[in-house]
Amino acid sequence: MTRTVPHAPVLVERPSVKFSSAPQRPPLRHLGVASLRTSRSGTRRRSRGEAPRVLLLVPSYTRVVEPSPRGSSFQELGLGTFEVMKRAGTPIGLLRIAANARLSGFDVRIVDSPFAGWEQERRHVDLGGGSSLVRYGLDDAQLRALIEDFDPDVVGIQCIYTVQWGNARALADLVKDIDPGIVTVTGGAHPSGDWQYAVPDSPFDHVVVNEADQTLTALLRALTEEGGDIDAVPGIAYRRADGAVVRTSAVSPYMRILPKRQGLDQRLGMMPLPDFGMLDMRQYEQGYHSSGKRVRDHGAWAQIFSTIGCNVGCDFCYIPMVNGPWRALGTDWFDLHLAEIRKQGVTEVLIEDDHLLHDPLYAMETFKLLRKHDLPWVEEGGLSLFNLVLLHLGNKFADSMDDSERRNPNFRNVLAAMRAGLTCRGLIKAMAAGGCYSVYLAVESANEDSLVESGKPRLNAFQKATGEIVEMFTEYGIQVTGGFMLGFVNPPERPGGEPYVESLDQVEKTIDYAVTLMGHGMAYANPFIVTPLPGTKMWDFQKDYVVRNYDNGWSHEKATMATDKWSAEDIERMRLELLVRANGADRVVEMVRRGTWPVDA
Repeated sequence: MTRTVPHAPVLVERPSVKFSSAPQRPPLRHLGVASLRTSRSGTRRRSRGEAPRVLLLVPSYTRVVEPSPRGSSFQELGLGTFEVMKRAGTPIGLLRIAANARLSGFDVRIVDSPFAGWEQERRHVDLGGGSSLVRYGLDDAQLRALIEDFDPDVVGIQCIYTVQWGNARALADLVKDIDPGIVTVTGGAHPSGDWQYAVPDSPFDHVVVNEADQTLTALLRALTEEGGDIDAVPGIAYRRADGAVVRTSAVSPYMRILPKRQGLDQRLGMMPLPDFGMLDMRQYEQGYHSSGKRVRDHGAWAQIFSTIGCNVGCDFCYIPMVNGPWRALGTDWFDLHLAEIRKQGVTEVLIEDDHLLHDPLYAMETFKLLRKHDLPWVEEGGLSLFNLVLLHLGNKFADSMDDSERRNPNFRNVLAAMRAGLTCRGLIKAMAAGGCYSVYLAVESANEDSLVESGKPRLNAFQKATGEIVEMFTEYGIQVTGGFMLGFVNPPERPGGEPYVESLDQVEKTIDYAVTLMGHGMAYANPFIVTPLPGTKMWDFQKDYVVRNYDNGWSHEKATMATDKWSAEDIERMRLELLVRANGADRVVEMVRRGTWPVDA
């Protein structure tokens, strides 16, 4: 019997689908059928003493290619088309849930479709007006062959990005074409935030909501064990025969990982080491990864993590919802993690922690371990600039902060590190000694109002301190890619009040900020457009400003909102202006040619 605690399901009455894929896509063939409550093939396998088979897939991805906006900096450079960049990486989330499922006796396989067919690009959908979706990754015939060869009982399809929802639901449709009896499951940021609409808008039988490490395994048991009950699995959503959506009670799905109280074996039981041997690591041997050029010309790169979750709670970010609060896995756990990936031929890594510097003293210990295992590394999850600014300005500035700001829990560990004698320079020096050669610095905005109104500390807008921090990174041989956000649209402070809409003049200040930081030695300025993401605190408010469907907005490189102050095209032109003014024409042309950030180690 499935080992779960019963919880009363919550009914959502037949929601209308508010957003979906581009209407130019072919219609799906398997919508509206009641979700499967059991895997008949899986229970048969189990009755024969065999392990039920679970296939975990990253769907092939698409990106928009369209004419450059009229009057934009791209047109002035002679770049007639604008292309959303390829975005994909080693599927950490699938590796995590696969490890738990394997320990529970399931036969699990992972296929990373975008990387398995990285060089296969083809025009996929004509969006009109010269725009199209270009698909990269395995094609449908290749995917069909893989699925039929493995003969799975359950197929799980990852959907991290809202912009890739159309590809996830189309792949689920292909699975149901092969065999309607295969149970289809999805999870990740998008379906977690949009579950009440993702269920009726797709052929998925189940959505796993938020952190899935424990939940998916519980669902697999319920689907394949005799007498299993999916209503006893907390944190999933499914579709009844009458079209109503059911979500099982949402007890906290987040694992309580406490290295100071739990031994290594207990933590490994909750978070087993991801087995990179489940991937074809030859797919990750390119000379470039998503943050730029590699430093080693041999072996594979991999995205890894030393902590999970984030406590900052930025209103525009899905991480607190999906990944939960910040938790350290323990330096002993991380030590084993690094040793295992070295055995798989990994020679450098991208750290994808949601908040690497939440506890600077803990982070310092992870730097030592990366050096121990001879793994040069890139910080790609986004360093919290506000913590670095506080470390740099020191105790005198901290003493001048008002009580409410000092009591901000985001600063607690930083203040403790300062009391222990840590400085910003000391931290950066330790990063360099640990093998760090590139960081993604989450600068975000020059405008304190834009930051504070969206739940972000104002310290990111301290331009003098930020310039000095960039100079320190450069001094220690660490290249800085600065991340900037344009076009904040935030709710009014009180009901009936005016919303906060960042003006184009304020956006211009952020562009100037990026140009200034390039003068301090920043290697690359990477602008994104504020994008309403399902499940974030901003979602219910910002979705009223949405102007595009999930396929050709929602990438952070395309504008998804329009306001009375500016159009979507205005913000897109501003983004391209920042790219060209900050980075220079030659490097922008190189970025378009290369398809990745032009940061060379």
